[in-house]
Order: sequence, then C-alpha cells, then structure tokens
Amino acid sequence: MANTLETTELTDVSEAEIAVHWKEEEYYYVPEKFKAQANMRDPQILEKFSLDNFPNCFKQYADMLTWFEPYHTVLDTSNAPFWKWFIGGKLNASYNCLDRHVKRLRDLTDLPSLRCLCNEARG
Repeated sequence: MANTLETTELTDVSEAEIAVHWKEEEYYYVPEKFKAQANMRDPQILEKFSLDNFPNCFKQYADMLTWFEPYHTVLDTSNAPFWKWFIGGKLNASYNCLDRHVKRLRDLTDLPSLRCLCNEARG
C-alpha cells in the first residue's frame, strides 16, 4: 500500500499578519527624458481610446505588427469574461520583437539590445 500524506491548511492568519506585507515601498520617479519619448505624450490619446472607439482603437497598433495570418475580428466578446482578441490572426512574438528589425538594419549594432552581443562576438 502506498503511504498517503495528510495536508493541513493554516487559515488562522489575522489580517494584521497579512498587512505587514502590504507596506508601501519606495517610490521611483520617472525621469523627464523617459517621459518625453513615451507613447502616451499624444494629446489625443484619451480620445483614441475612448469607449466610443472601443475595441477598434487597438487595430491601429495591431496593424504595426507583422501578422503571419491576418485577423478578421479585433475582439470577440461572445464568451465573457473569456474575451478573445484578434481572432484568426497568427503572429510570432520573436519575429516582431527582433527579426523584423534586424532585417531593416544594415549594422546590427544599431539595435541597442544586440549592441552588447555583437561586441562580445567580435571579441
């Protein structure tokens, strides 16, 4: 016969004991240089993403990606809360994050994430 282990669940934990872990941490301010280049600097961003434009407001950004199979529906809400985005579409995250940029760059060191790797490879 196989040995069975009994498991016990501790549920007598006070809210105060849990709250110890809720302590606020130090706040880090975003540098102005970073804010200046952020995508949210567009003054019309709230209009673009208003409820009147939902869900098609995401189409513009999805169309910036390389799709291996195009999507036919931006959002399917037929089985809430299990919504499905970009129905029918197929993409490759690795391709969109790296490969398509490498294709357009003559010198891989122009891509900041590869600058270190290229310099290491050259030795």
